[in-house]
Amino acid sequence: MPSRRAGSTSRRRPSTPAARPFPDGDPHARIHIAPVGFEVERVTEPILSERADRAYLLTRSGDDAARPFVDEVVRRLARARPPVDVRVERTEIWDVFGALGALRAIFERERREDRHAAGVVPIRVNVSTGTKITAIAGTLACMLWRGEAYYAQVTRAWYSGLTPRVRPVNDVVGRIDPVSVYELRAPAPELVELLEALERRGGTLRKRELIRELGLDRPAPGDPAGRVPTPQSQHSRLRTRLVPLESRWGFVSSDAVGARGRVRLTDQGRLALRLFGRRRN
Repeated sequence: MPSRRAGSTSRRRPSTPAARPFPDGDPHARIHIAPVGFEVERVTEPILSERADRAYLLTRSGDDAARPFVDEVVRRLARARPPVDVRVERTEIWDVFGALGALRAIFERERREDRHAAGVVPIRVNVSTGTKITAIAGTLACMLWRGEAYYAQVTRAWYSGLTPRVRPVNDVVGRIDPVSVYELRAPAPELVELLEALERRGGTLRKRELIRELGLDRPAPGDPAGRVPTPQSQHSRLRTRLVPLESRWGFVSSDAVGARGRVRLTDQGRLALRLFGRRRN
């Protein structure tokens, strides 16, 4: 099996099974995320061969037919020396945004949201296990945040008729290939703030109402004189946000010019909020 790439971490793994695991958010912890369907070796071998410190297993909310496979994966990872810190995360594996939400929560918990942060070990995401939906969500997560996707190739698999069951050997993993992903840039925070303001007020606002909602009618931060911007300046500040959201992203639409014009949150904008908006408890 391929070894962990040299230089990917500057911190050594705990030397004994009893050693305290890396705390959540430690930038040097080697983290793997793997959805679990009817696979065992395809999940465990990359985690074990790369000597992961912590593994998050995504499975369907509630019990389903894959439960024995999840239990077997947990059992094998627990037998490792030193054992892997295993977390089972319940999510809806057939909903791309539900799965992406679960992935986002893990990246945030481990403080891996900034893909450009220095000295941080990227989270490794298995996109060969689980469902096609979780594979899409895993790839998107790596594009958005600090993640590296990989695909475990199998040369042979054993299944029992139409009902898969756990066997001593379920899959023969041939190799583990990295999956190249491109960076997916998120809208700037002030643009996300505008989308959230629209959602908060039902999805549609007049421009002058949106100006008040965003506080663009108040003095600009850092202005020592505390001058209230003129109406023309207020609309100019709003326009710098609306133009990219409407013409580049398609997240909003507007139907008229001037203060009475309405701005609407589009379906694409609502989806963007699920990807980029601030998480709500």
